[in-house]
Amino acid sequence: MSTSTVAARPRLGPAVAAGAAALAAAMGVGRFVFTPIIPVMGAGAGLSTADAGLLAAANYLGYLVGCVLAAAPVVRRRRGAFLTAGLVLTVLTLAAMPLSTDFAVWSVARGLSGVASAFAFVTAADLVLTLLRRRDRDDLAGWVFGGVGGGIALSGLVTPPAAALGRWPATWWAAAVLALVLGLVALHLARLPTTDDDADTAGPPPRTALLVALGLAYFLEGAGYIITGTFLVDVATDIGPPWVAAGSWTIAGLAGVPSCVLWARVAARRGRGPALLTALAVQAVGLALPAVVASPVAVVVSAVVFGGTFVGIVLLTLPLARTLAGRGAGPVVAVFSALYGVGQVIGPVLVALTSGDDARPALALGGALVVAATLVAIPPARLSSRAGPPGR
Repeated sequence: MSTSTVAARPRLGPAVAAGAAALAAAMGVGRFVFTPIIPVMGAGAGLSTADAGLLAAANYLGYLVGCVLAAAPVVRRRRGAFLTAGLVLTVLTLAAMPLSTDFAVWSVARGLSGVASAFAFVTAADLVLTLLRRRDRDDLAGWVFGGVGGGIALSGLVTPPAAALGRWPATWWAAAVLALVLGLVALHLARLPTTDDDADTAGPPPRTALLVALGLAYFLEGAGYIITGTFLVDVATDIGPPWVAAGSWTIAGLAGVPSCVLWARVAARRGRGPALLTALAVQAVGLALPAVVASPVAVVVSAVVFGGTFVGIVLLTLPLARTLAGRGAGPVVAVFSALYGVGQVIGPVLVALTSGDDARPALALGGALVVAATLVAIPPARLSSRAGPPGR
């Protein structure tokens, strides 16, 4: 199918909806449903905070491996097939969790789920963003990535009633059904064209030192934010009352739905670099707040800040990295995604090594890592005085 044929058809609406559904299934449910399930498994299956951190690390390690594999040329040539495979594997690995009480089985299932999430995320984002770029509608990208927040909100909504009906196994069954429904909507993307983008062959030389600094900041951000992304509901359960734990993850997801669009508007007015520093600074405070103030209000604020910043930071960082990379921008998104993935593996491992049964100190650690990310990001962020088109 030619590009001109695609452009002549009104496909942007269905493509954006399908892209949002794919990210909701693969990321919002496939990766992050574990967060509201942790306290349920703690009560019903004896899962400790340290073991939860290791299971989270297995998932993020799988995601890192999946991102590396998804960069292979064969994946780009057959994005539709790999998207379908990622969505199917996401459903199967969610459904596998309640089939055993063996920690090794859980670790393998969460690891494979991470690989599946990476395949679905990379291929879905690639397909939709390529179409939007060709149609000069990059402004719609925020709604695609808002699907992550939508999936988080839905996972937060289905977990409490599922736990009430069938304890912890039912939460995984409910997540599998939810991912299946979203995945069916997302399969529209498999029919989108898979023509490769033109390679970047011109442009200024890379600003290597600034690019390395931004990469380090992105690594620290990945390690910091994911701690709250893993343990927020667990902390909310300890703080109480019950509605805090039940609603905190849904609140985070709802905050994430419009966040990319809002941060894009901030970047358009203030510049991408200043917007990035603001998002990082706000996130650092919000992540650590429940560790300092043990109150329901602190948990709710932390949930809003988490959901309202973490995907927006991704959309602000990657275009800035492409700018700093100049004519070497081709592989920069893959490299930065790998750095982010390494951080996501290390964050939960640090929690497993340093935390006991109380996860609140872990949130303080996450906030401190994002503070470090903010400081490291200052030199590269200052270079960006205005926002360009997303992804360019």
